[in-house]
This record gives sequence, structure tokens and C-alpha cells, in this order.
Amino acid sequence: MKKHFSLFAAVLMLFASPAVMGQGEGSGDRYVDYNRFLYEMGKAILAARQEGRTPKTIRDIREKAALLIEERAPAEKVKTVIGRAKDWKDEDIFAKRERSVFIIGKLYVGGNGTDVRWDLTGTAFAIAEDGVCVTNYHVLKDIIRSNDNNTDSVYFIVTPDKKVYFMDGILAWSQNNDLAVFKVNTQGDRLNPIPLGKPAPVGAPVFCISHPIGYFYYFSKGMVARNVTIDSLHTSAGYSQNGKPPIRMEIAADYAIGSSGGPVLDQFGNLAGIIAATTTIFGGVADVRGQQVAQPQMVVRDTAPVEALTDLLQNKILN
Repeated sequence: MKKHFSLFAAVLMLFASPAVMGQGEGSGDRYVDYNRFLYEMGKAILAARQEGRTPKTIRDIREKAALLIEERAPAEKVKTVIGRAKDWKDEDIFAKRERSVFIIGKLYVGGNGTDVRWDLTGTAFAIAEDGVCVTNYHVLKDIIRSNDNNTDSVYFIVTPDKKVYFMDGILAWSQNNDLAVFKVNTQGDRLNPIPLGKPAPVGAPVFCISHPIGYFYYFSKGMVARNVTIDSLHTSAGYSQNGKPPIRMEIAADYAIGSSGGPVLDQFGNLAGIIAATTTIFGGVADVRGQQVAQPQMVVRDTAPVEALTDLLQNKILN
């Protein structure tokens, strides 16, 4: 999702109807007013900037990211959490994992500090207590490879309880598997990491928590439809000859633009994959004049399987 929001504008006008979700940890009331959530999130972002913190700009982060080698594991081992082996009820999966999922955005400051704007660019989630998070490569591409001239902007994540943490740096990335591992400055707070699970077989139930274009913390359920290796023409973030062969877990759980980088969870609440892209399949249908028109028939939803992440981190998958 790529949409500008002014901290000094009436952001409540952007979304006329609040989304509805089940009650979960950190969610407050059962029926969340996401118009108010958006408004309060804007105030929290502005307050975080005014608290005297010194977040690293894109220029700072890009200089270090330029030294990273594609598909290379982080310099320091990421302390991930051991996965669970006991089923949870569907509603418990959301309740227990909601606080691990974040909104990721970009803050712009111009006009000698008088022009403050922010974008919501996707979804991210924690995999370590000390601030290590994961999203898509294409969400952070302008840091890793772009020549974006707006080098004074900063990236941040927002938690369900509207805490704002600024990005400290990129740790690792894979273009072919559309993954980026990064770290935020938690100011001493501990995040709630999602445990890394096993690769999910075809037919296994999976769940997504993400932010499809304003529908914050949308929870969906489906199953694994296919586990495949794809070719260079079907990599949504572009293909790199220096990268490893891209692998995908195609699933039947709903998500949309803005969900990029969100977690795909198994029935144990462990990470099974990372939301990456969608491909719509069209079929020709004759209209009233007998002319062929393209109509959507189904949507293939591509995710990067957890194996792609554990391989990037060089962490062993659960036994």
C-alpha cells in the first residue's frame, strides 16, 4: 500500500467505515474503531519524532546496506524463538499473534520541519525480542537498491498499541524470495516474536494477519494450495542472477495490497511463510455484442515459505 497521510490533516476522512475483528490481546474492545486508530497512530508518529530521538535516515541505513551481500546471513545470529507443537484454536492464533504484527511506514520531513508526511508501505512482524523484524524486499527496495533522493526520510513500525519504533538498519535480504530482515530501535522494549515453524505441506491450514489497504489487522484463513519453484519471469520483486532459486508457497487465504510482508501462520501459531504477491488469472468471456472480454477467474497468492527465511538466517528449522 502506498498512500500519503498528513499529520495535520483530517485523517479520519480517509476511511469511512471501521474494520471489524475479534477480540485479541492488545486490541482493546471487541469492535475496534480503526478510524480512531489511524488518527491516534498519526499523533503517536509525530510524538515519537518530537521526543528527541535520533532515528537513522535512509542515507544512514543505505550506506551500511550497500556493504551487505545478497542472500548473506546477518553478521550476528538472530535469536529466534522455538516453535510450538500444540494446536491452537483459530481465534487464539489471532489473539496470541496480533501483537507480533506491525504496520510499516515511511516518515518525510521537509520545509524546515513544517511539512511532515507519512506513507503506510506494508506489513512487518517480529522474529526476535530485540527488534529484529521481517518484511518484503520490495517494501524496503528504496533503501536497499534505489537511488531515492529523499534521503532525510526515516522508516518506522507501529504496534497494535500504537508504539512507534524507528528502523536502525537492514540485516539481510533476498530479492528472489522477496525477503528483508531489518532491526528497529526498541528503546529497551521487548517485542513479541513469532516462532519459526516447519514448511507447511499442501492442504495444511494457514492464517494471515496483515493490513490490506486500510483494513488494519485483517485475519484470514485458507490452506496451502501448492509448494513450487518459480522461474525468473514470475518473481514479483524482480529476478537477481546472484540470488538463490526462488521458492513459493501458494495459499488460499485472502490478502491484498498493503499486506506485503505479513506473516502466514500454521495451526500452531508458528511462522509458515511471508506474504509476497498475487497473480490474477483472467479468462475470455463474450459480452452482449459477442466480443471477447477478460474477466478475473481466480487469484493465486504467492508467499515466501518459512524455509526461505530460515535459509537466509542460516537457522535450523524445527525438528
